[in-house]
Order: sequence, then structure tokens, then C-alpha cells
Amino acid sequence: MNFASIIEKTCKTYPDKICVVHDDVRLTFKQMEERANRLATALTKMGVKPGDRVAVFQTNCFHFCEITYAIGKVGGISANLNFRLRGEEVSYILNNCTPRVLILGDRYIELINGIRANLPSIKQYVVIGEPAADMESYEHLLAQQSSAPFPSVPVQDSDTACLIYTSGTTGFPKGAMLTQANVVTPITDRHTFAAGTLLLNVPMYHIAGVISTLLPLYRGDTQVILPQFETGACLDIIEKEKVATTYLVPTMLQGILDHPDFPKKNLSSLRNIGYGASPMPVKLLMQAKKLLQADYTNFFGMTESTGIISVLSPEDHLLEGSPEEIAKKTKRLASIGHCIPEGEVRIVDDQDHDLPIGTVGEIIARGKKVMKGYWGKPEASAETLRGGWLHTGDLASMDEDGYLYLAGRKKDMIIRGGENIYPVEIENVLHGHPKVLESAVVGILDEYWGEIVKAVIILKPGQQATPEEIMDYCREKLASYKKPAIVEFVETLPKNAMQKVLKNVLRGETPK
Repeated sequence: MNFASIIEKTCKTYPDKICVVHDDVRLTFKQMEERANRLATALTKMGVKPGDRVAVFQTNCFHFCEITYAIGKVGGISANLNFRLRGEEVSYILNNCTPRVLILGDRYIELINGIRANLPSIKQYVVIGEPAADMESYEHLLAQQSSAPFPSVPVQDSDTACLIYTSGTTGFPKGAMLTQANVVTPITDRHTFAAGTLLLNVPMYHIAGVISTLLPLYRGDTQVILPQFETGACLDIIEKEKVATTYLVPTMLQGILDHPDFPKKNLSSLRNIGYGASPMPVKLLMQAKKLLQADYTNFFGMTESTGIISVLSPEDHLLEGSPEEIAKKTKRLASIGHCIPEGEVRIVDDQDHDLPIGTVGEIIARGKKVMKGYWGKPEASAETLRGGWLHTGDLASMDEDGYLYLAGRKKDMIIRGGENIYPVEIENVLHGHPKVLESAVVGILDEYWGEIVKAVIILKPGQQATPEEIMDYCREKLASYKKPAIVEFVETLPKNAMQKVLKNVLRGETPK
């Protein structure tokens, strides 16, 4: 089934309902549908056929709704680029996916012109905003086309719907091929988000942004676009637009709770908060549950799994029952939940042998949400999907009830004198220190031990601490070999667009 055909039904059901809000722009489902029809017609005239790629290089904006929909209508494959990338990285991706058309924001014209001679596949450049002399204006292009219905072309469930490029922290990004079935499954299942106006504040090129864009289009809900996350603007929009649902990474949630305007805002409409991308400190989660009453859902996954492998449901966040049950549920708040029903998860060793309950190993998964492979990368695809299982590179243990407890990335594990040390365990301890706002733990090469533990810490505003104070705190709560040997205080941590700490940067590595 073509995901675009599902959106067609929604547009017919809710024609006059507001579909998307971005600054002063408010489009109904009918208006968005008409703009998508115009773009689909234009793409067809440009020679875009089923299976052809159309790349998009732009910051968050309302256009993504109609662009994604229109590319789906013609059976094309969308490839949304990270707008933070440099010229060499953009050139690499565009030469990997070889799009016929590139839709870009006018702020990126200079960058694209600098690499344009090396982009032979692109036949048409369409600019959102003020175009260059030899590029097409997006709005002018739409104005020239008919808004008459453009039926979605038939496709197979196994056909690629979009390419989502990985972050590329250890090399150039790889394009995960997500099929029509991959895309339809998360927007139609019950795990994703509850209904209601959705605030989209994550990058729309990221898998979380793609699913968050499609979900309201399927359900007939309004989505409000935030170009990039800013705490004050987020609070204003939630109150003004009566937002019911949003997705927040831990640092975003911390920023909201700490913002001086937080107590003044009426956030009673906010009923559903999804979180993930990086581990959520239990202390922060408990604070949020007290100050911002809503249903919380922890989503764990990756681009290659269409964003979801396991879920800690709203019910799992309810601390009710006997003292023993409450203690058990409180412990589970540190988990990433259990595998979704339509998938399977195993914890395995380096030979893919299953490990006992409570033993840390790699998470491998399979199911309807797992990608088809990497675009143009058969060897990398075979390695990641060996044996029919997605090898995530994430380490975790599983308890007797199937709940997963993340231990960190496999490549981030520290081996000190033959002992395995998992950074997440130390970071969880550090987050409990009253002076610590954020922390990241990495391994540093050491001639004697092989690796030693280094903690990089951001202190809360107005706080001061010494490395010895932090080490003493960890010594009380961790085995001696796990405590940091080096403590560094910093103002900021290097992060990607989803606020994941770039530990390769902290280790002083460069992409290979």
C-alpha cells in the first residue's frame, strides 16, 4: 500500500480541519492536498517516475508535509538531508542517492552552487524562497500546475518509500531504505502517539521527524512546526495552540522544567510526552511526572528500525500497587521498555548466541519496521542484517519480564584491565549528583590499563565542584574500577541534531 493513499483518505475526511501550522501559515487538509497535487504534477512533468529519488535540503517548515505527500503520490523516494551538513557531506549523499530533483531552501543556494558541478544526476533545482537565476521558484512552480486530484500510483509494500541517512559519526552517512510497509506500520499502530495537536520540534530529516510528520497526516490531527527547538518558543506554542502531544529528548525536557516561564504557562492541554534519543535520568523523569502531568512514553529505536524497537508505555510509568510493585515499577523507569508486539528482540554475544537474563549483550531485532538495507551499500547491509536480524550496536540486558536496560553503544564500552565498563551506568550515577546538570563518560587510552574512565560534566548554573568531589561521590556508589580517573568540567557537550552526545568527538576521534 502506498502511504500517500492513506493520507488521501484523511484529506477527504477532514478537508476543512487545520492540517499544519508554521508561524503565520495555517493550511487546511484540503489546501495541503491541493498543493501536494500541484507538486506531484510538476514532479511528473520533470520526469520523476516511480523509484526515482527527490532530495530535500531545508530546515523544518510546513512544506515538508506537501513535499513528502507529493513524492509519495508519484511513487518516488524522498531523501531529506541534514541541513547542518557541509558541502563535502552533502555532495557525498547526493551522489549516493542520485536524485533527479533537489528541493532546497534559499539559504543553501551558495553551498549547492559550490558543489553543483559534481552533481550530475540532478536535472532540476527548486528553491523554497528566493531562487537563483537558473533555479525554479517553488511557489511559482506550484502556481503553474493544476490542483486537480492526483491519485497515488500503486506500489508494493516492499518498495522503498524514503531514504533516511544515518548520523555518520564514524564515517559518511548511510541511507537506510525504509519501505512502504516500514513507513505505514508505525503511523497506524497504537504505540506511536495518542491523538491530538502535535508539536513537531525535532528535525524533519530525522526518522523521528519523518514519522511525526506522517502521523498527524494519517490521523487527521493538526501539526505545529517549530523550525528548531527553543525552550521559550516551545512553551509559547504549547499554550497558544493547545498542543496535546510532543516528543522531547531529556535535555529539552530539562530545559522546559528549568525555564523561568514554566510555572506561568498553562500547559494543561499537553497530555502525551514521548521521549528517547538518549537515556532519560530517572531523577529527571520523576521531577517531570510531578511538575508536568501527562502520559509519558519512552521510544527506543534507530533509523534502521523506523524509529521503534521497544516501548516503555504510559502504563509502565504509573507507580501504583503494593510497595513491592511500586519498587519494581520504579526500577523499570530506568529501562527502555519491552519489545513491541509486531517485533522480536534478542540479547546476544559476539557470535550471536543468546545470553542469559540480566547479562549485557548486543540488542538485535527483526520485524515489520526493520529497513530493507542501505542504499548502494550491499556489504554494509549484509553485515548489519546478518542472519535476518538487525544488529543495532546497542548494548543492554533483559530482565525476567522482557524489559530492556540500556548499557550504551557497543563501540562506547570501556575495557579497563580486562573489565567491561558501561558508560550509561556511570552517567546514571553522575546524574544523581545534586550539582551535575549533564554528563558523558568515555574511555581514554591508557598505557597500563588499556583504557581508563573519563567523565565530562556540565554543572548546574551557579554550582562549583572539584574533580575529587565527583570521584569521591562515584566511589561511594560504584565499584572502584568504574569510577572516573579523569573529570573534566565543560560549558557544553558536542551533540547531533537529536541532542545525542557525540562521544567520538569527546574521545578525539575523526570520522573514518
